[in-house]
This record gives sequence, structure tokens and C-alpha cells, in this order.
Amino acid sequence: MRSLIVLFLTAMLVSPLVSRADGSESPGRSLTIIKPAAGPSRLNPAFELIMEKLDNDLHYVASSPFRLTPKGTAVLGLTFLASIFLLDNDGKMLGDLSGRQSNFQNDYYDAFRDLGDNILQITAGAYLIGYLRENVDIKSAALMSLEAAALTSLFGGAAEFILGRNGPGSTYSPKDFKPFSGFGSMPDMDTAMTFSTASVLAYGQGTFSTVMYYTLATGVGLAQVYFEDAWPSDVFLGAILGTAIGRTVAYLSSSDNNGSVSIVPMSVTGVYHAMGVKVVYSF
Repeated sequence: MRSLIVLFLTAMLVSPLVSRADGSESPGRSLTIIKPAAGPSRLNPAFELIMEKLDNDLHYVASSPFRLTPKGTAVLGLTFLASIFLLDNDGKMLGDLSGRQSNFQNDYYDAFRDLGDNILQITAGAYLIGYLRENVDIKSAALMSLEAAALTSLFGGAAEFILGRNGPGSTYSPKDFKPFSGFGSMPDMDTAMTFSTASVLAYGQGTFSTVMYYTLATGVGLAQVYFEDAWPSDVFLGAILGTAIGRTVAYLSSSDNNGSVSIVPMSVTGVYHAMGVKVVYSF
């Protein structure tokens, strides 16, 4: 039963990717090959371009608090208030969800927990599907998801270390924080990674796909609370972090961002067969 549920959830996550248009670039993009700056280097030029994109996206995400719009400030304020409410009710909410266990619910939430634990493997599998189908859109979405996961891991891991909150399985109160102690419960990283992937995949998609992706990600977060792997507030902040980074990476890699640079995998077949990446510059 559990294996069937995991298979079903994985199929739901990957199937919309497979249905994307084969091999076509997104409309509104101008494709050019951008050559790296001249000068001695020990790195492959394509790798240098990828690193430059990662550096630019990292800087954009890190500096986002200094570019808050009135709407962004309001969202940040609501997030803060919601976090305070959850912190005050973590114990009660955890008990309400984890205290109503049954065999069906165990299998149900266990499948979602497996989905969260294996989100990177599923993303790699999506890239393999795109490679076998020679589908640029699928491969690009998978690469963006991996970039979002990397940035989420970086910022989320730093927050975990700084906050030093212990998880529900300890003897500590949910309100106990021990900064730089090595404890790492807030934000919940399984939830954050899943929401970052869901946000990348849902970016620019229709209502059905968007609802489906975020429903799956929400299931992963609820599973973390159900099995007492994280407090509700940990899951909430993980979802916020993952969504923010995932949408940012998708925006920076899309034609919605004027002047953005994105990496698109490619292959060339002719006298010589080669594989690599091309840089997409939109303006």
C-alpha cells in the first residue's frame, strides 16, 4: 500500500513536466551564446557561466530584504504574526495532528514523508526523462529546481544553525532556542526543499498544476508534523522560505525577468556529437 502511494505521488509530480512542449524554448526569449570574459582560467567556460548565474541569484536572494515593496513588507509582517501565533500553539497543534493516528494515516503520511526525503532524486529523475525525450523545458525545470534546492539548503541550513531550535522528539520546550548549539529544527528543511521545487515547477503554470504541486508540498509538511519530526511553526517557515527562493529562481531564469541570464542544456549533433549548455539572455 505504501509503495503504491509513493508511486502515485511521484507520478503526479513528474507527469505535468512530461506533458510540456517537446524541445521548444519559452516564447519571448532571444537566444544568444554569451562568451565568458577573456583571461586565463582553469575552469571550463560553461562551468564559469553556471557559477556566475548561481552567484548572481545568490546575491539577489540575499539582498531581497533591502528591496521590499509595500506589498512585500505586508507579506513579511503577516508571516511574522503567523509565526508568533504558531510558536504559541506548537504543542497543541502537534498533539492534535499526531494524536489521531491510524494505519491508513500512517501509510498516507509515510508516503508524503518519503516524497520529501527523496525530492532531489525525483528531480534528477525528471531531468533524465527530459534527456531521454530531448525536451529542453523539462531539463530546464529540473535544473532550476536543483538550483532552488541548493539555495534553500544554504539559507535554511544557516537559519537552523543560528536559531538552534530542537525538534519535538526532545525534552525541550517548543519555545526553547539555543543559538549555535547544533540543533536544527527551524525551518524544516524537508518542507523547504519540497516547496522550493513545487514553486519552480508551478511558476507560469495553470491553476490545476499549481494547486497540485503545492498540495503535494503541503502533504510533506503535514507529514513532518504528523510523525513529530518538526513543529508546525518549523514547517510554516520552511514553506515560506522554499516558496520565496523557488519563485525567485524561476523568475530570474524566465523571460519575465528582463536582462536575466539562464542556463539551458543542449546537445549538438553533426560531424561531432557534443553536449553542454547554452546561455539564454532575455531583454
